[in-house]
Amino acid sequence: MSAIEAAMFGVLGRDGESKTSKAGKSYLRLNVCTGDGDTAQWVSVLAFDPRAIEQANKFIKGARVYVEGKLSADEWTSQDGTKRHGLSVMS
Repeated sequence: MSAIEAAMFGVLGRDGESKTSKAGKSYLRLNVCTGDGDTAQWVSVLAFDPRAIEQANKFIKGARVYVEGKLSADEWTSQDGTKRHGLSVMS
């Protein structure tokens, strides 16, 4: 299956977080809301671009952002055992 490329504008739901993977690779984690009202969708974003990671402190809650990357649908089980679904973008 080929990857779906996505481009979107959104608003940050919380401050961006600079993280390091178990393999030692740095990345920026963002929580982005796209759409309004009933059509709003939260998207988890992982950005590996060094320029974005260097500017992590400028990604503050409420800031408007533009994101491009590979879109995927995720499924996980929450702590209470409920199956959850969401979208993520890797850029």
